[in-house]
Amino acid sequence: MIDRNNIQNYHSAITQAKIMLERGILNEKDIVSIEDKLAQKYGLKFGSIFREKDLINLGFRANM
Repeated sequence: MIDRNNIQNYHSAITQAKIMLERGILNEKDIVSIEDKLAQKYGLKFGSIFREKDLINLGFRANM
């Protein structure tokens, strides 16, 4: 079972990274790398429902 504090810490860190992306400090390549490292740090496996999905699904893809 995943610790609730780990999930909250992960989302807090991702929010900070998104703010840096919006301000132009980071680019999209950086944010994807950061998201993966944060997920590993906080014990969130690939495909976890708690991970950010918008970083995996690109905006140009259609949902059919």
